[in-house]
Amino acid sequence: MMYFFLFLHSQNKNNIINPKNMKKQITFIFAILFMAIIILPSCKNTVTETAKEEECCQTVSADSLAALWNDAWNTKNIEALKGMITDSALVIDHEWYVQGKDSIFTKWINQSLPIISNVKTIPLKTTSCCCCISLTGLYTLDYESKDGIKPLKGNFTFIWIKQEDKTYKLDLMHLTEFHEKEKNNY
Repeated sequence: MMYFFLFLHSQNKNNIINPKNMKKQITFIFAILFMAIIILPSCKNTVTETAKEEECCQTVSADSLAALWNDAWNTKNIEALKGMITDSALVIDHEWYVQGKDSIFTKWINQSLPIISNVKTIPLKTTSCCCCISLTGLYTLDYESKDGIKPLKGNFTFIWIKQEDKTYKLDLMHLTEFHEKEKNNY
């Protein structure tokens, strides 16, 4: 507003209304009003959005989420596993993929849980952004086959999404088993 009064004063040094300058003054007034209408609400929204983002970005560690997953798998806690996956989650392996919590349990977890044990993850890279956490690393596990227990190794990427109740659930699991020549590299 200070600029508005300075502008009016500079245009009207004798305090006389001058019709020649009236158009400039009215244009200036409308420009100030327009900026106030546009800029002030957007500043308020920016502050609100920033506050929401800061609240959202208060995250847990990817290592702790992976530890919860490993523990639930190794103790065969199917209810805990169900509580850790979104309804629209996606699991991708090098040969197949499954989408949706029900399908993941029917086609992957229910079949694999009895024969896979001693799951361990080795974190290599963690990334966090507002409302999601990803973890990429290596895994080892024991697989029970008809020939006995075999150790398996591979790599993985897990992406957890923050839910409305502020918990994190797995939304993407990408798993790739190493082939024999690759297994010796770690």
